[in-house]
Amino acid sequence: MTRATVRAVIAGLAALAVVLTAVSLGNWQLRRADEKQRAQAERDAALAQPPQPVAQEPMREGALDGRQVWVQGYLLGDASIFLDNRTHQGVAGFHVLTPMRLLPAERDDPRGQHVLVLRGWIAADRADRNRLPALRTPDGVVRIDGLGMSELAQPILLQGEAGPPTAGARLWQRVTVPAYAQFSGWSMQPVIVRQTSELDDGLVRAWVQPGQGADKHRAYAAQWYALALAAAVMWGLATWRARRRRAEP
Repeated sequence: MTRATVRAVIAGLAALAVVLTAVSLGNWQLRRADEKQRAQAERDAALAQPPQPVAQEPMREGALDGRQVWVQGYLLGDASIFLDNRTHQGVAGFHVLTPMRLLPAERDDPRGQHVLVLRGWIAADRADRNRLPALRTPDGVVRIDGLGMSELAQPILLQGEAGPPTAGARLWQRVTVPAYAQFSGWSMQPVIVRQTSELDDGLVRAWVQPGQGADKHRAYAAQWYALALAAAVMWGLATWRARRRRAEP
């Protein structure tokens, strides 16, 4: 095998690797777009159903996942927790979760059922991230409409960072309903209500939709397919030119 032939084989294998990799990544981007589109369709179908109440009766886990819900009771602002490392439009901040004591329990009676309400986003103190912002929380009975969620999207933590919060801790890295139940000692319904109704509390509720970003995935797929096509065309032109040179006297 001549040196020119070896170079041609290496170039062909490299071009093939680029084409296969680019096509594979393009296909993956299209699958992600389809997944987001299906998730958005499922969310739209769930939102077309009448909202379900979260009341005192025990619920099974996942019963209201993705459904419209409403809750009524007392928001316990002093028991709120702040999820760290949440951003909004490039600004660092926190997601605020506040437990609600469900009616007909009295405000000061911890024996009733509770539910965690994901109320919204608030900016962090730029000078000191550990200085938690003040919250505006209504004192009386409120009704909140929202979306039922079994769990929240959680950040990936390094080993040793995911220990249980200490007593009285309000700044958390991640949260689950069982973890908060153990932390508070209260009976918790196995659902988190992501608030969608308005409340004069200064929090931002610009929630990401499941289908958001599907068009971006399709655009990325088109770029990967274009790269595959360009690599195939360049390899074909190089092969054609090499054969022409060998055919010349």
